[in-house]
Amino acid sequence: MLTKRQKQLLDFIKENVQYIGFPPTISEMARALKVKSKNAVAKLLHSLEEQDLIKRDGSARGIRVRDEHGNEINAGAIPVPLLGTITAGSPILAEQNIEEWINLPNSLLRSRKDVFLLQVKGDSMVNAGILEGDLVIVRPAHEVRSGDIVVALLHDEATVKRFMQINGRRYLKPENSKYQNIYPEDEWTVQGKVVGVIRQLE
Repeated sequence: MLTKRQKQLLDFIKENVQYIGFPPTISEMARALKVKSKNAVAKLLHSLEEQDLIKRDGSARGIRVRDEHGNEINAGAIPVPLLGTITAGSPILAEQNIEEWINLPNSLLRSRKDVFLLQVKGDSMVNAGILEGDLVIVRPAHEVRSGDIVVALLHDEATVKRFMQINGRRYLKPENSKYQNIYPEDEWTVQGKVVGVIRQLE
């Protein structure tokens, strides 16, 4: 359990690593905490290290910091949850839905912190450049525009499709001629908009 001071210091270090690209010095930490004694900062760092929240190598900026999920925070990186499932009736980012946390570059996310990842299954979106095994970056949203690629909950399973609305009729459109459009809309609910795709080449 972190004290208020420990949490303030840890948050300050994280912000520096994520948005500036490197950890602060002892002097910078002292100024941020508004303390005059560097020894006070050193004691706080020692307590954070004992709790395995940071690692130090003895150099001026030699601090590696972990997030609350145990992942090491890289410069300019943001931890994003990879969902194993999306369950009807529960919050989309409920802990039981999260398989793991993956650090993604801040430049890729454009400072968004409300996104999640989902692994694509099947080949229904190949003509949109989304292949089986890809990770899609999803921003939670229930209101989307016609033509947006979305994650929808269909019969208790997450599916990636293109959302379409023509003459007031809403449906999900696959980007592969092997598959049919999905009607009616009362059988599915939009969970989020796909804002990016990550592919591992090997």
